[in-house]
This record gives sequence, C-alpha cells and structure tokens, in this order.
Amino acid sequence: MDVLGRLRIIFWGLVIGLWGLFMYQYISEDMALVPKIRFSKNPFPSPPPYVKISKKRFPPAPARPNTATPGRTYTSTNMLQPLSKGLDIKAIPAGTGIMPEHSAEEKTAAGLGAGKKGEAYPLAPPGFAMRETRHFVIYEEGKEVSRELLDAVEGLHGNIMLDLVSFSPWSREKRVFVFFTGNQDTYQRLTGRPAWSAGAASLTERKIYLFKSDEAMGILAHELTHIYFDSFFSSEIQSPLWLSEGIATYIQSERGYSNPDWLARNLAMLEKGGGFKLSDLVRIENMQGADEENVRLWYAQSYSVVRFLIKLKAGDAFYQFCKKLKGGMPTHRALYQAYGMPYNRLSSLEYAWRYDLKTGKLSGIAR
Repeated sequence: MDVLGRLRIIFWGLVIGLWGLFMYQYISEDMALVPKIRFSKNPFPSPPPYVKISKKRFPPAPARPNTATPGRTYTSTNMLQPLSKGLDIKAIPAGTGIMPEHSAEEKTAAGLGAGKKGEAYPLAPPGFAMRETRHFVIYEEGKEVSRELLDAVEGLHGNIMLDLVSFSPWSREKRVFVFFTGNQDTYQRLTGRPAWSAGAASLTERKIYLFKSDEAMGILAHELTHIYFDSFFSSEIQSPLWLSEGIATYIQSERGYSNPDWLARNLAMLEKGGGFKLSDLVRIENMQGADEENVRLWYAQSYSVVRFLIKLKAGDAFYQFCKKLKGGMPTHRALYQAYGMPYNRLSSLEYAWRYDLKTGKLSGIAR
C-alpha cells in the first residue's frame, strides 16, 4: 500500500474516532437530564434470549368502568383473554384504541394472499351491495356501495403502500374483502361479536368487518397493515410482536390519520424516560395477564421505535432489517446489517432512540 493510501486510512480512522467520542459525550450529557421512570417489574413474562417459543396472540377484553374513581377506565388484571377455541374472527374493542392480536396460524396464512388468482369472492350478505376495486372487494349495507367509500378505502391503500409495497407484492393480484355495516346492530348479527366490539378481522381469509364509526378507518388501516406486513414473514419465522404491532400502529397514525387518544399520553411518558428496556420489549410474545396501562405503554413504545427505524435512514434500511429477521438473524445482528454502526447492539439502539425522543436530531422527527 502506498503512503497516500495509508494516510487516507489514518485520516478516516481519526474522523470516525472523533465522531464516536463526540456522539458519546453529546448524547450522555442530554440523556443525563432525562428523569428516570422505572417499573417495579416487567409486567410481561419474558423468555430467555434466543429460545424459540410458541406465538399465541390474544385479543383484549373490553374495558369496564370502576365506579370508585369516576371518569377513569379500568380492566381486570387479566386484561387479554383468548376467544373460544377454533374461532377465526377476532374482535376489535370499541373505544380502547388497542388492536387485537392474531394467532400464528392466521398470520402465516395471510402470508400469501391465500387463494388463487380468479378465486371466488364471498357472497354479499342480504341487504348488502358489493363493488370490486383495484385492491378490494367492498361490501356496504344498502342498495349500492358509495363512491365516497370506494375512494376512501383505495386512498388509504395508496397511503399504506408508501411504506409497505415491498412487503406485500401479492397485493397487486389478491384483493382484501372489507364489509361495512351501517350500524352496530347489523354488525353484531353478521359477525356474532359482543356489544363492545367495533370491528373484526380474519387474516386467513383476508376479511375485515366494520361498522361505520369515527374509528372505522383507523381500525381498517391497522388491520390492513397486519395483513400486508405479516404476510412478508413465514410459518417458521413470524413477524415479532413488537414489530408487527409497532408498524400497524405507525400506519394507523401516520397513514390512516387516526391517532388513538392514549398514544400521545404514553409518548410523553416515554420522553420522560419511562417504558421498557428494548431487550425486554423485543422478547415479549403475548400480553396475556398484562394490565391495560402497561399494554398501551408497550404499544406506544413499539410504535415509537418502529417510527424511529423508518425515519432514521433513507433507502431500504428498514426493509433490509425486516428481511434479515425473516431469514432468522438475531435482532441485534439484523440491526447492524441494515443500519451499520453504531447500531450493533440493542442497547445502542435504545440509547439513540431515547436521545431522539428528546431532540429529534437523528430521525428528523419534529418535536
């Protein structure tokens, strides 16, 4: 190697070293100002690292008011309850803003666009009109499907594909079936869901049931994300729960223009230093037995970390990260392969993410 080449190596080594020292001092000074909020224990049971576990995901039970404290909503300690065995349609609670989990069987069957080209569409229920669009078959209660609804759903799909087009190429050929009832009574008769449910989804059949409400488009955005994103993974390696729910909440908020009312409050708590260690967050595989406040905080943190990863680096870094996970790579290695230094450990990601929560300097997200 000639002298000039050696000088270049020395020069860039010094630049990288100084940059690392600067970032360490700069971030540590700011992070020292962030108050710490700690939980007495991890509310979710976490398995040891790298142990393969069964992924059973359950929908949340409805919130019930506690008359001891007016104006505040509580749930029982065991907030998330499994539906009856063999039930394919999962209910979505009204008013809580927390979306249902889906079973491993549903997630992997969605990974297809299950069904063949030219498949028969479900029959319209009595009293419903049916209309086919480029990406959906829409069923609306009434004499015809309104143009406004067609445009809204296709517009939502276009927004979602800004982030998910690489994850669901099958969506160019396979349609999703969306049923809109005019009111909750018809919805309950059609689906058999309880009074607290605002929507229902079957990932295996690519069906989503909703009744018209202020929450309907947000629920649709969230559930479409599960269908599109989870299909990228396989039956052997499924989408991690934090990543799946994080991106579904991100799409619901950023592309579906539907911010759950609990999201801002929990983001504020995260900005003050609250939340879970990322090493715990990424190992959580179900939320059975967790209380409502911690579930919402977990959803908010998953959303915030996913948003940071999407905004952190231009190009296909987030896609590459997911692709490495799909290939079976551990999270910290997939992170380094996709984002490079200094993101070679989860602790490094947590450090940078928390710094960005306070400043927005790394991702460019406005404070």
